[in-house]
Amino acid sequence: MLIGIEASRANRPVKTGVEWYAWHVIQGMKALPEAAKHEWLLYTNDALTSGLETGPENWKEKRLTWPPKYLWTQARLTWEMMRHAPDVLFVPAHILPRISPKKSVVTVHDVGFKRFPEAYKKIQVAYHDISTRDIVERGARIITVSEFCKREIVELYGADPDKIFVTPLGIDHQRFRPQSAERRAQSAEKYGIRGPYVLFVGRIDKKKNLVTLVKAFEQIAETQPDLELVLAGTFSGPAGLSTTGADELRNVIRNSAFVDRIEMLGYLDEAEKPALLSGASAYVQPSIYEGFGLPPLEAMACGTPAVCADSTCLPEVVGEGNALFFDPLDADALASSLTQLFSSRELRESLVAKGLERAKQYDWRRTAAETLKILETW
Repeated sequence: MLIGIEASRANRPVKTGVEWYAWHVIQGMKALPEAAKHEWLLYTNDALTSGLETGPENWKEKRLTWPPKYLWTQARLTWEMMRHAPDVLFVPAHILPRISPKKSVVTVHDVGFKRFPEAYKKIQVAYHDISTRDIVERGARIITVSEFCKREIVELYGADPDKIFVTPLGIDHQRFRPQSAERRAQSAEKYGIRGPYVLFVGRIDKKKNLVTLVKAFEQIAETQPDLELVLAGTFSGPAGLSTTGADELRNVIRNSAFVDRIEMLGYLDEAEKPALLSGASAYVQPSIYEGFGLPPLEAMACGTPAVCADSTCLPEVVGEGNALFFDPLDADALASSLTQLFSSRELRESLVAKGLERAKQYDWRRTAAETLKILETW
């Protein structure tokens, strides 16, 4: 069977959640012995890099050049499907080309744009809404990342639940594990972090609810005089579009009495991520809406206790009892959770141990294997 994969997102030099998902699934399937019986095409608009260009002989690059910045999937990949369609097409990022094989599979990571349109630009809401309706109406198989997301897609778009498959995301356990004191210190020094710190990592947008995190930090900063707040991530969304909420967050930080103790690192070097996670006193995921929420699991795998909003998928993914949970609309509740964590060594040690065990359940090899079954079994 010839299986084609839209690999342009996996091939982006700057990756956030969706891009890393695509990269890990592709690389994971290359390593599966059962994938050797198929022929594979990786569709890309630029030469493959970062390991995507290497692999078994039955994996080939199919470069589809397209000079315009936008509409590569809708125009160029559609043209390829009209001329040389594979037996199965897999698009790991929420949109199908206008023409695609009957056996098409697409990953819908979440439908937060539908629940919280104010957290997105209007063009993004319209684009994702139209593409999701198109996926459902064309009867494509849908992969999503949590049971919460599956329920959302069924409820909001009337999708057939039998055509939705849940494949949880994974963790690269060779990288995400507790780091040495020396490695943690090197990373902190690189980013100018002077004391203990609370950390957030991810794309920075309105639904990540970072204003609440800043306000909670302000509440505990007086009693934790050495504590810093570190925010690592970009304000750049899909296809380079800026995300919402940037001005509000910057204004809140600029006007904070503790502005000198709040660090914004921008895009985080992936090589530094495990050490930075491992060195944090706490990892906080304050999101109002998440489809999966991988960073708190990566933090837990690095031996750092997580404090998470009790919203959407986070209790399902992180697991009750493995982290502290709070109402994402209540900065006081988050401040209370952090105070509780910092004042109890026993609680901290318990959450670290539980977090390490929980993180073991998530592995990219499992995600790749479950994805392959969906692609090859019809």
